[in-house]
Amino acid sequence: MKRFLIGLACISLAVTAAAQDPLSAARDLYASASYEEALVMLTGLRDRGAAAAMVEQVDQYRAFCLFALGRGAEAQKVAEGLISKNPMLQLDRADASPRISAMFSDVRKTLLPGLVREHYKTARTALDSKDFASAEPEFVQLKAMLEEAERLKVSDPMLSDMRLLVDGFLDLTRNSQASVAKAAAPPAPPVAAVAVPAAPEPQTPPATRQVYDISASDVSAPVVVAQNVPPIPLSLKSFMAEGRTTLMLDIQIDERGQVERASIRNSRYPTYDEILLQAARNWRYRPALKDGTPVKYLRTIFIALQK
Repeated sequence: MKRFLIGLACISLAVTAAAQDPLSAARDLYASASYEEALVMLTGLRDRGAAAAMVEQVDQYRAFCLFALGRGAEAQKVAEGLISKNPMLQLDRADASPRISAMFSDVRKTLLPGLVREHYKTARTALDSKDFASAEPEFVQLKAMLEEAERLKVSDPMLSDMRLLVDGFLDLTRNSQASVAKAAAPPAPPVAAVAVPAAPEPQTPPATRQVYDISASDVSAPVVVAQNVPPIPLSLKSFMAEGRTTLMLDIQIDERGQVERASIRNSRYPTYDEILLQAARNWRYRPALKDGTPVKYLRTIFIALQK
């Protein structure tokens, strides 16, 4: 049995070495300006099902070769595939010429707004499901993508709003993970139970229309008409911790611009929560629009409380 396992290990190492050698050879061909030969070898590697860990490198060098051969449109298509899978892809600096790096930067600049929206949806889904372990790396990557978009001077008004949301959700995710890890007793009732609006909702609500949020590229966000945040009662200030606390308030705005749902994600002071939720129900907006038609919209608002 031991010999059999050793034999399997040797076979595995031989397969890995065989897979690595052609890539090294292709890189050497590219370095010597034998672009056609390198491209043939790289395409063969891909067609034979190169290991997943190698595919990214193989495709990088395919793009390099195509670009060097003057096949810019094909090189750009390969670059788009790479950036779509790994928005923060780092090129091999030894072989990526300034022109190739510029081409990848242009592709990244074009794709980033859409990729940010896609990753935001994934992160929010994990967070809303209380899957904090999955949500945190998504928000971390989103933060890096937004910083890259800022560095590349990507022009999209959504991105500045998204930065605030991502920072807030990342803090919330980390705090929630810490609370879960620290709690030895059964978990307390969800925060949403504390923040439920006072008005009872029907047990069997009618079918609702789709609710959009900042990740929808074809929807214009609601515009504030009246959004007055109530002051903190003096009687509550004596119980507050020193410093600044930020509440995250989710509001669902309907087609008339009225708040039909409101909840607080990170309750700190239940008394003030209820005051804020009551006030939120009276806020008014010009509704979100999709193709000129009013639609429902979920917005997250940050409320800073300072003692």
